[in-house]
Amino acid sequence: MNLDDELRRKAREEEVQVPEEFSRRVEETLKRLPVKKRRPVLWRRYLSGVSAAAIAVMFLLPNSSAAMADTMANLPLVGPLFQVITVRTYQQGEGKNQISISEPQIAQEGEGTGAQEINEEVETYIDQLIDEYEQSANGFGYYDLDVTWQVVTNTENWFTLRIDSDLVMASGNHQEQYYHIYVPTGEQKNLSDLFPADYDYVSVISEELKEQMWQRMEEDESQYYWLEGTTKLGNYYFDEIQRDQEFYFDQQGNLVIPFDKYEVSPGSTGSPHFTLTTPELYEHLLYRP
Repeated sequence: MNLDDELRRKAREEEVQVPEEFSRRVEETLKRLPVKKRRPVLWRRYLSGVSAAAIAVMFLLPNSSAAMADTMANLPLVGPLFQVITVRTYQQGEGKNQISISEPQIAQEGEGTGAQEINEEVETYIDQLIDEYEQSANGFGYYDLDVTWQVVTNTENWFTLRIDSDLVMASGNHQEQYYHIYVPTGEQKNLSDLFPADYDYVSVISEELKEQMWQRMEEDESQYYWLEGTTKLGNYYFDEIQRDQEFYFDQQGNLVIPFDKYEVSPGSTGSPHFTLTTPELYEHLLYRP
């Protein structure tokens, strides 16, 4: 059950007066939310081509009921600085074409621009997905896109938000987008920020990844990765990560490198994740969750 359904269910079950303190907190939270840029052309173009009965577009904001207060209390928090809520739910269905998107937004107190930068990046990403759907859905005959989010890391030092996109056409594809904030400063961070400028983390991580891929193939015949000498894709094979490759910290504080489906292996391998263990890497790590 997503947040929209949870709010509706609790609102139906409870009709208790809202405490005045909660109403005040909600108002303050709303004032802190970054102002979203309007894109009227995008929506007008879409609405002109699809009947109103086939579309459901909602902007979810905290409402004043005791049930809403209870739900808000359970939303992911990062210390006293960050609050994450769904601000836009986009749903549309027509024939074999379906799309469902939950867009998160981070409210931030204190210094730093990390939340605002991430909110803008997420909004741009979501708008791109919507635009691709509008342009491509009917042409493929079957287009099913589901976009959700979750807080992956939530500590006094580190915050990570993940966007999951699952697209099914002729086959299924899964993509993950990670967004990070160093909590003490409120600054957004990428993989390149985790290490000193003179440290070749790209080579160290890439070598360990290739070793783990070879090991997985040796231990499990169903595992297959596109490495030099194994691929049948000509000159295409995994050699090294990008400078700002996607990453996240697991619950034990280990660095994990995730890959999208088809990025380093066939679809049968899925979306592989690799936990890094090289001691040298952690000796040079500038930030920890």
